[in-house]
Amino acid sequence: MPAIHPIVDEGLGNSAYVVELDDGRALVVDPARDPTPYLQLARWRRLQPAYAIETHLHADFLTGSRELAAAGAEILAPRASRLGFAHRRLEDGEEVDLGGLTLRVLATPGHGPEHVSYLLLDGGRPLALFSGGALLVGTVARTDLAGPELTEPLARAAYRSLHHRLLQLPDELAVYPTHGAGSFCAAPVDGQRITTIGTERRHNRLLAAADEDAFVAELLAGFGSYPPYFLRLRDRNRVGPELLGSDWRVLPLLSSNRVREHLAGDGVLLDARPIGAFAAGHIPRALSIELRPQFASWLGWLVDDTRPWWSSWTRTRTAASWPASAAPSATTTWWASWPAAWPPGEPPVSRKPSFP
Repeated sequence: MPAIHPIVDEGLGNSAYVVELDDGRALVVDPARDPTPYLQLARWRRLQPAYAIETHLHADFLTGSRELAAAGAEILAPRASRLGFAHRRLEDGEEVDLGGLTLRVLATPGHGPEHVSYLLLDGGRPLALFSGGALLVGTVARTDLAGPELTEPLARAAYRSLHHRLLQLPDELAVYPTHGAGSFCAAPVDGQRITTIGTERRHNRLLAAADEDAFVAELLAGFGSYPPYFLRLRDRNRVGPELLGSDWRVLPLLSSNRVREHLAGDGVLLDARPIGAFAAGHIPRALSIELRPQFASWLGWLVDDTRPWWSSWTRTRTAASWPASAAPSATTTWWASWPAAWPPGEPPVSRKPSFP
């Protein structure tokens, strides 16, 4: 069994996976925009990222496959995704030789019409299933992110994907979902992120539904709200986010006078300090979103991503021109934002934006 390393995005509740192949190469499943954790792990394990695979067009984060491709990986994705950048287009049933192991494509529409799962095999022996959103711990991923007209048809497709494809696999097979606890793409479940086919057969509440109609009714009844950017990211991921480049961690500082100018226009000022500090004193009109893993998702809820915004954080430069009663601290540094929001799951400090 190859080593499989989960990389968990605590802000979005998602997991990517780095799979060690036999020849010193690695496969990365559903990577998020920032390639750093995958590349760091690869260096630590002396691996070369060889493949970046996509289970579906993500609605909750921008893909990092292009970043890994720039580091030498080949992108594998379902043909039905119709990606606008270089990749290998995969069909249902197609197998990819990984050099000792095999990756088999299983069409599992539901979370999206293009959705596939990937079965990792050693010869003919199943080793692991990377299920994306087709099968999660205790549930399945929502089906309402590709358009309201597709919500029920995709829910019915999800039922068939489960019963006609995934539940035909061995009970002992390990399942590695992309979406997990805390993800807006899934109904609430416990904190477990990895499961087995047998465990889900016995305990998944949706799999206990009497028939397809009951499954659809229960699935749709469990949907909650989600940030509005979810309705745009699928298309952004189809086109492909721009490459970050070598200077993506550097943001210029802004003087307090520049911030005043932006606020006089249509700019939004975010105060990323702890809420107690914000309550003790803050710049008028600032919006408080504490710098935590959930920062970007909260930002996506509250701020129109077509508006420019700026964020403050305590560092070393004095914002001396602000009135003492309004200054958030004596050591405030201003980071310039771009006219877009931050990639979901990434904090704003020293990050280049990648929201659509």
